[in-house]
Amino acid sequence: MDTRLSCLIWGIIGVVFGLLALLFPELLLVTFYGIFLLLAGLTMAIFLFLAITSRSEDSMFWFGLFAVLLVVLILSFLVQLVVQIIFLLIIAGIAFYNGFTDITLALTHPKTKYILIPGMFIAGAILLAAILWYYPAMLDNLNKLVIVILGNFAFVFGLVSILMGLYQKESPKPDLHNGKWISKDKTCQIPEPERKK
Repeated sequence: MDTRLSCLIWGIIGVVFGLLALLFPELLLVTFYGIFLLLAGLTMAIFLFLAITSRSEDSMFWFGLFAVLLVVLILSFLVQLVVQIIFLLIIAGIAFYNGFTDITLALTHPKTKYILIPGMFIAGAILLAAILWYYPAMLDNLNKLVIVILGNFAFVFGLVSILMGLYQKESPKPDLHNGKWISKDKTCQIPEPERKK
């Protein structure tokens, strides 16, 4: 996958998650818990199937994994907040990784490094301040506050990623007539390697 398409896909995912987190934080937490239960149930079914159908020496390994996941599932019923926080941390890690990847990509382009990087942090701070200014009750509920902060930065990083994707030049396409790779704007030409006889 080329850089342009990757930036656009990650940007759209970041914007969608950010909007959902900003508009429906409680619904998103419940959805995360439902996704966890679905994935845990499917994984437990696979582990149980592998434990029953595998050879005797591998069977204990799959039963052990099944038992560990069963204990995690039981604990998740007792303490739902822990599962929600783990999912939030995973989403936060992906959003921050995506944001810092976009920062390093923006640093390679002289036109974007002085506009997009400060703009990303300023826009994130302004959006977060506006949300907290208009909804001060958000400060009373830590769960909502965390999801709104993560959604804010996922939204801003997603917008920056989309902008970086739109700014990227397309990958060079092969020109089959003369055996050279030529970019559409004719800035890059790579000759075909010579074949040894």
